[in-house]
Parts: sequence; C-alpha cells; structure tokens
Amino acid sequence: MGGSLVPKTSTQSGGFVAKKQTTTSNNNNSINNNRFAALASSALPNYRGEASLEDEEANNNDNGIKRSTKKKKKKKKKKGGEQNKGNTNALKMNVMKDAECREILDELDEQVVFIDSYTSEAFTQCVLELKRAKVIAYDCEGVRLSRTGKITLLQIAIPKKIFLIDVMTIGGKEVFIDGGLKDIIESEEILKLAYDVRMDSDALFHQHDVVLKNVLDLQLLDIAIRRAAGGIVEHLPSLSKTVSRRLTNAEILVCEDLKKRVKNMYTSVEDGDLWARRPLIDDARRYAALDAWVLMKLDQAMRPNGTTAPHLFPGFDEKWNERVLNASRKRIDEYKDKEIPIEQGGKRTAEMTQAPPF
Repeated sequence: MGGSLVPKTSTQSGGFVAKKQTTTSNNNNSINNNRFAALASSALPNYRGEASLEDEEANNNDNGIKRSTKKKKKKKKKKGGEQNKGNTNALKMNVMKDAECREILDELDEQVVFIDSYTSEAFTQCVLELKRAKVIAYDCEGVRLSRTGKITLLQIAIPKKIFLIDVMTIGGKEVFIDGGLKDIIESEEILKLAYDVRMDSDALFHQHDVVLKNVLDLQLLDIAIRRAAGGIVEHLPSLSKTVSRRLTNAEILVCEDLKKRVKNMYTSVEDGDLWARRPLIDDARRYAALDAWVLMKLDQAMRPNGTTAPHLFPGFDEKWNERVLNASRKRIDEYKDKEIPIEQGGKRTAEMTQAPPF
C-alpha cells in the first residue's frame, strides 16, 4: 500500500487463525486472550503518528520550526518513545483496557483467513466469494515493494472477511493464473478499494502481468471531499492522517498502536525484510489484516450505502465522484508506465507527494 498504517498460516499458533468458519470456539477465545495479552502491558502512542505531508511542508518553510522538531524527536528518542504530555486521556488509554478496542481486535481475529496453498479449500472458497463481491478492498506487502521489490503477501477484504494470501509461499503463477485472482483483479465488474494505488499497480503489472481495473483510490476521495467543501489540498495525505479524520477514536487507537509496533519491527529486522520472514509474527499479521480492514471502514465512512452523499459532505456531487474515478484510473498507470522505476524508500519527489489537480 502506498500509505500503509498482517496474515498467518493454519499451522502457526497465535495471531490471526485460519479457519473455514467464522465461529469462535471457547478454545479460540482462550488463544485470543493470550494473543493480545502483550498489548495490555504497553502504552499507546500519539494518535497523530508520523507527520502529515502538510506538516512537512510547514517545516520546510520555517527553519526554526524544523530545528525545533528535530530537537523534539531526539528528546523523544532518548526517553524511549515517551508519550507527549499533550495527549488526551482517551489516547493515553491502554488498548486492551478499552472495550471498543478489544472488540475491534476480536473482529479482526474472527474475520481473517490465512491462505498458503492454492489447492486448499480455503483458497477455493476465497475465489468464489471474491467473484460474487461487488466491492473488495485490496492491498499488498513486500520487501521494498515496487516493480523490483517482490510482492510477498496479498490482503483482500470483503464485508466480514479478510483474506491474507501468502504469495511468497504459494507462488505468483499459482495465485494469479492457476488460482484465478488475475481475473478478479482485472474485472471491470468488481470495484477495488485502494489507498494510493500507484506502487501496488506497478508491482502487480511488472511482476505478475496483472492490470488493476475499476479502482477507487480512497486517498483521492478524501482529497475530493475536502476540496468540494472549499478546502485547499496541495499535498497527499498519509493513510494515518485520513484515518484520524474519518474513523472513530477506538479505530484510530488500534491503527496507531499496530503501526508503531510494526515500525519498531522494521528497524529491528535486517534490511527491512519483515514481509519476507516466515512464519510472520503475530503483530505483522494483525497489521496486514488491518490495512485491508481499514480500507473497508474508510469506504463506509466516506461512502455510506455505497455513495458519497452531498447532505453528508457539502459540495460533493456526482461530478466530483466522476473526477475521483477518472483520477483513480489515471493513477493505475502512473508508475507502471514509467521507464525508470519508482522504488519504495527512494527519494521523494514533488510528483510523489503533491495532490493531483483533478
């Protein structure tokens, strides 16, 4: 995902558990309690997460502020990630002590199906359900994900279910061609929700000859809603920024907690190859699942009943909706048609950070 805020095998303990049914047994409840016990011992980070691109722009325009920010970051690091004093009581709350947060974590755990074999019953059922869906949320993870950075994991969500497909273990041909996911991703009849689809589209096309079609880029939808209301949006918002604008406090808390954990994992894993490690650790699995889950939640928040209504978002009408869809279509080709590949973690250019004028 262009703005990422995580998947398992049925033979692994902890984390999300692969299952054929979504019913949770007493044994599963026991596993869940153990699984999230570690969360109860740590405090929650500031919900704002990393600075937005708008904040970055402000820092670039004021050297004094920029120096001050650097000092604060160093100070925070010395204190071992101590929370800012300005956090509200709700944001300081421990995730596991909040009933709504626990409900979200349980919901994620119940919905996830991890797939590591294209001949499995789980994969067959996955393909059948995706073919019947009208809207799916799509994301993928990889090692320095780009056309040259391998896709190792697919996350695809539908209402009440999140499929985590281990491409690294199964193989690309088996997943997309033999398994039939290529037809689903290229279907014009199924709407795919994404967040900054450019890098995912580039990787899918150059690695697996798969072309994403019929995409709604939720990053662009967030920009359009704000512009329709009279706002000036010059820079692309991060996923965490859009989450903080659109979702509930409990959903924000869970997202930020997992994001912080996975960020810490990236810095502790050699060469940033977290998504190529097997078995995936529990927090990485939760994070991957959360990425697809949060796209469904954002869609529900910005398009209740499948439409972005003017009475909910002033100024947003059908013309704005068409603009978003057209801009989403252009984004599919933006990176994949370049001669020189855009690489994850490379130098950020104005093209990568500025909001398009649609």
